[in-house]
Amino acid sequence: MVKVYALTTCPYCKKTKKFLEENGVDFEIIYIDKLSGEERKKVVEEVHKLTGMYAVPVTVHGDKVIVGYKEDELKKLVEELKK
Repeated sequence: MVKVYALTTCPYCKKTKKFLEENGVDFEIIYIDKLSGEERKKVVEEVHKLTGMYAVPVTVHGDKVIVGYKEDELKKLVEELKK
């Protein structure tokens, strides 16, 4: 399962979501700005641990982590998922 960490207001997060939907990818999206308290803190720490920075969107599948909207890397991920 693909997991995307995002903000509801982020245009690149919206582009990532749209790209995955258009390519038929089954994914879970976690909107960090809809979380609060300890849950939000935990997710922010998880993103930092994965990327070494505080950035969104972060797309994760297995050990593959894509930071930002990088269409070429997302296309490669879609190809891998189709195999």
